[in-house]
Amino acid sequence: MGKRNKFENVDVLASLEAILKQNTGFYQSDFDIDKQIIAEKAASPSKEDKTLLWLSRPSGTYCFRERDVFISDTAPHNTWRYYKEQSRDPILAYAVELTGTEGGKIKGNLYELDYEKHYERVKDNTLAAGTVTLVYEHGTREQPADRRFDGYPDPQLGKFERFEVQPKDPEALQFLLWEEKESRDKLKPGDFKEHIAALHEGMIEREARRIVADMKKLSAPNSPDKSHFMVELSPSFMRLASTKDTERLFSMLPYKTLAFSQIKNSYGTYALIGKDENRDRQIRKPRPSVRAQLAQDKKRTAPKKAAAKTKNHGLEV
Repeated sequence: MGKRNKFENVDVLASLEAILKQNTGFYQSDFDIDKQIIAEKAASPSKEDKTLLWLSRPSGTYCFRERDVFISDTAPHNTWRYYKEQSRDPILAYAVELTGTEGGKIKGNLYELDYEKHYERVKDNTLAAGTVTLVYEHGTREQPADRRFDGYPDPQLGKFERFEVQPKDPEALQFLLWEEKESRDKLKPGDFKEHIAALHEGMIEREARRIVADMKKLSAPNSPDKSHFMVELSPSFMRLASTKDTERLFSMLPYKTLAFSQIKNSYGTYALIGKDENRDRQIRKPRPSVRAQLAQDKKRTAPKKAAAKTKNHGLEV
């Protein structure tokens, strides 16, 4: 997708929802939990609550405070690393800076993350846990990070509400978070609508590449009657794709005998090609739609508008 961008002063919830619709086909309800977390952190006075890391995968989403992801043995840290170490899922990841509310909407800045590179930074810069702060209804209590605790009420402090892992070296954490922010701030501002369009195109192209790669792996025709090679279209892709998207996918696949079909006694949709088809091919990039091409031509040939006149004729701006 090229260089990463930042998207400033956006409607955070609407923007993240638009992103997840390009990658998360199942368990989109996870985003309801994310929305609660984001709303809670937006209302918090704590500076550490204002920067979050958000992750979209084909079967769900996650939202964590950035500081927690960099502390070892926390659920956010382990989860953030899991999808690189134990999964081949396509991941979309963003840093989210919450800046305030406007007209009832949570506003902030989004920063594209290269998930694999970010994973390496997390792995290489993990900070050891020192203590755990147990937060109760009427106060807090500290204990060593390696000591077990439960969620029972405390006789003096009341109902247990939550816990927060503290790093062994708080200054190191603050410096690390500062470095992360400095790196993000250098990103160039992007057009969010163009970003969503690129994600959508990327979703289709990624599916095409996967199908071509899986076709090459087959050693023999695998259709029920052994007359065709077949690869199932990703269920997550099918949940997200429109009819036009599947047509575009079809046009990217480089096979003369290609057909999309359902198979008896199977719920999926499959790409099928004849057993004599040449499978040693790469995907092809179809031309832009006629409508998109006309829009581009119109944009290039449109006459430039004259500068608007102002009343302050003698002033230079």
